[in-house]
Amino acid sequence: MKLLQKFGTISMIFLLIFSLTQCKTQAIENEVPFTIKEKNYFYWAAGKKGTNGVNINIVGEFNTTNLGFTTIYFQNREYKVIPQFNGGKFTLTGSYSILNTKNILMDEEGKSNDVAEVNKIPFELKNDEALIIYTINGRNHYYKVTGVKKMATIYYP
Repeated sequence: MKLLQKFGTISMIFLLIFSLTQCKTQAIENEVPFTIKEKNYFYWAAGKKGTNGVNINIVGEFNTTNLGFTTIYFQNREYKVIPQFNGGKFTLTGSYSILNTKNILMDEEGKSNDVAEVNKIPFELKNDEALIIYTINGRNHYYKVTGVKKMATIYYP
């Protein structure tokens, strides 16, 4: 019985050590299988008061197979993207909408205070930087894009 307990303990230690050696940190890649040709963003405002948002667009070319894109982190927000592929080119568009809703806290006297929504992303980025999460053969990779250009605000009726 003691032999079985020792074997179980040794097996658990081995599995724990093996699983810890397989962990990798999120390393930002310097060399990627694509090139970025355009990178810009713009704010937009709709006719209904308090309805606005941000769109980010990244256009590039690629030279590999099994390439996919899932997420862009930009200006403290996470944008889910659906990439459009056309030959050896791709377009990534992320959109974030802000509707006229507020988080309100009531204090002890019944007065309301507006509470700003705080978004926290897992990366430190400057205002003109974006981080793209892309996949090759289902494995995530990270690439930082710098110099994302701000375009003119678009006002919708």
